Amino acid sequence: KKKRGQNWKIKINALNRVPTPKYTLIRDIIVAAITVARKAHLNQVAAELKAALQLHRPHAAGEAKVAAIAVLEKYGGYDASGDEEEDVDFDELAAVDAPAESPDNEADGAAITSMLCSEAIMMSGSIGGDDDADPYDWSDAIKECKSLSRLAALSQCFLSKAYDVVARIELERGELDSLLGVNSKRQSRSKKASNIKKSRDSSVAIWCDSKLTDRLVKAKVTNYPWWPARVCEPLDPLIAEGVKDCGHVVISSVGNPGMFLVPEKDVVDFIEETEDDLSLDAEVATSLRESTAIAKKLWRRQNVGVQSPWSKKSRPRFVEEKKTES
Repeated sequence: KKKRGQNWKIKINALNRVPTPKYTLIRDIIVAAITVARKAHLNQVAAELKAALQLHRPHAAGEAKVAAIAVLEKYGGYDASGDEEEDVDFDELAAVDAPAESPDNEADGAAITSMLCSEAIMMSGSIGGDDDADPYDWSDAIKECKSLSRLAALSQCFLSKAYDVVARIELERGELDSLLGVNSKRQSRSKKASNIKKSRDSSVAIWCDSKLTDRLVKAKVTNYPWWPARVCEPLDPLIAEGVKDCGHVVISSVGNPGMFLVPEKDVVDFIEETEDDLSLDAEVATSLRESTAIAKKLWRRQNVGVQSPWSKKSRPRFVEEKKTES
């Protein structure tokens, strides 16, 4: 069991020897470490490595690499003095080599590796993706295509997912247009729509063509606690004008998909004090912890040399709501 608990450390420690430009290898090693940590029932480690992985960007893996190594250091680092100094087999490190768990342990939440071949897994990564493949994997597979049949299969998987995504975007854009009074031709808007009802449910998702800014905030969405988010700037002048006139802000939650229109009064600076001691559903509490961890890493990278406002404060305590048997 102790050896299983060290496997993820071996992988992350190897990142110190991986050049930052090798972004695909860095991602693969972090993904493998997450899977190994889950199999060893190190769920908190897996969650923190997942937060580091979400900093990975195409052709830019530096932040994800640094964040993953920081997780390793947090849990005591790894003493490689007993390892051989021969060349490292990075392909092996990027593979999930944790011992197989017994069937009795499946109920404990250990990740089960997909039995599909790598080519089949790639097809599911076009939009959204999952733990086994993401859009970058799908993009790499497209670039490596050498036959029309393979290209057709990957393209069809993309189209099957894109249809649902486009349909959702149309609904969410229609919701925003309705709130701002934008006409069907999207050329003007009704001035009467500037007063959005205070009782409106701000957790209803909206969509608009926008630019994700670096401004980190906390936003209060209906039926949710204060959540880390980034402010979005609508690129359509008509939408931007409408959002400003109605006294609202378009935000995108950190660590979670979706955009929301919230009143300005429900948006504060990320480092501003808010009520953190809340009774939350267990799933929401876990998601909030992960999103907060990502947002703090983003804040530190935006404020290099500035003392962290959390360095001398106790960690926020999220009380998970216990579900009673009915």
